[in-house]
Amino acid sequence: MPELTKERILALATQYDADFNPNSPEIVIERAEGATLTDTNGHTSIDLSDIIMNVGHRHPRHVAALKAALDVMITNKSGQTNAARAQLVKRLVDITPDNLDKVYLVSEGSEAIDWAVKIARRYTGKHEILAFWGGVYGRTYAASSLNGLMRRKRQFGPVMPGVLHAPYPNCYRCPFGKQPKDCDMFCIDFLDQVMQYESTDDLAAVIVEPYQGVGGMVFPPEGYLTRLQEWCEARDVLFILDEVQSSFGRTGKIFALEWENLRPDMICIGKGLGSGIAIAGVIGESRLFDALDPGELSGGNGGNFFAASSALAVLDIMEEEKLPEHALEIGTYLLSRFKQLQSEFNVIGDVRGKGLSIAMEFVKDPVTKEPYPEIVRQIQSVCYENGVYFGSRSHILDVRPPLVITQAQAEHAADVIEAALRAALNN
Repeated sequence: MPELTKERILALATQYDADFNPNSPEIVIERAEGATLTDTNGHTSIDLSDIIMNVGHRHPRHVAALKAALDVMITNKSGQTNAARAQLVKRLVDITPDNLDKVYLVSEGSEAIDWAVKIARRYTGKHEILAFWGGVYGRTYAASSLNGLMRRKRQFGPVMPGVLHAPYPNCYRCPFGKQPKDCDMFCIDFLDQVMQYESTDDLAAVIVEPYQGVGGMVFPPEGYLTRLQEWCEARDVLFILDEVQSSFGRTGKIFALEWENLRPDMICIGKGLGSGIAIAGVIGESRLFDALDPGELSGGNGGNFFAASSALAVLDIMEEEKLPEHALEIGTYLLSRFKQLQSEFNVIGDVRGKGLSIAMEFVKDPVTKEPYPEIVRQIQSVCYENGVYFGSRSHILDVRPPLVITQAQAEHAADVIEAALRAALNN
């Protein structure tokens, strides 16, 4: 492939790439390794933005596994099996709660969500699915219908019938105006009102993210997911966890469900499982999958040898390098640094997170909580100039690095963010 300048790459992307955002920073990443990015100008930066590359960019063992797989086979018919796929599905069952004993592998998270909805409807014979405000479940038809943000489904026409929505427990911006210390998780009790006024008494399942990533990096209070699971059990409703973003070490555990010892009926997984290679899946109870006839789950590329080999290598690296524990250690440090900044600067309305999924929410006024996206853009620009790259959602600064980020890199990144914040406030 001929070498291209940054300007030529951006011009090609603007003209031909339907998914390219011309308003994004004019940065083209040329190489990546570990938690370090290098752009076409040779400028290096610490990657605080990649929710997918949990084992880091081009981890040597991951690369070696991919090269070895290429020498054997890339794909095969998804309804059949192969050595890597057979090992992977057993491995996934082994590391999830013991009620989950079957796996269906697909290519991406939205596809996994779609299948979880189909399976729930087939098994229960009911059609309603309860999702949450602020939730982002994917971009395919069923998944986007579940999305609790208008911007994720705007003007695409009618959504899938049978979708109900309820408020997610956003304690910083509680839709009920309550405080965590005395609300007794009112949002759980409110579900009964949602059912009374919105449901046709045909609820098949509840699907929830352990934390909302795209929806603003919102973390529910401790115990909320346990209460939600109990609510489902009391009503004989399937409990589905969307762990596409939160799994494989991201929160300091292999699965976020481990924080409350949850036992969902199904889990949807993706992103970090492949660490850059497209693979996702649904892990569930046999009784649910048994509601489908043989062949009904078959898809074009799910569970192919190459992707399954990638996932096996990722799990090996996670386990042997203790990446979930490392993520918790580094995340605890970063959370502490950011909370120190919050205590000093009232433009930081909230700091929240778990493991290496952390957010700072910036506001113009701590009382009105008016969002402050301008300062986040300033901080982002200055940070990149000084070797730190992070993503943002309007007024929310996201920190979600590869789990291999070192302590030294984390300290440097925190120093750069602090300096950029101080500079922005002094201008």
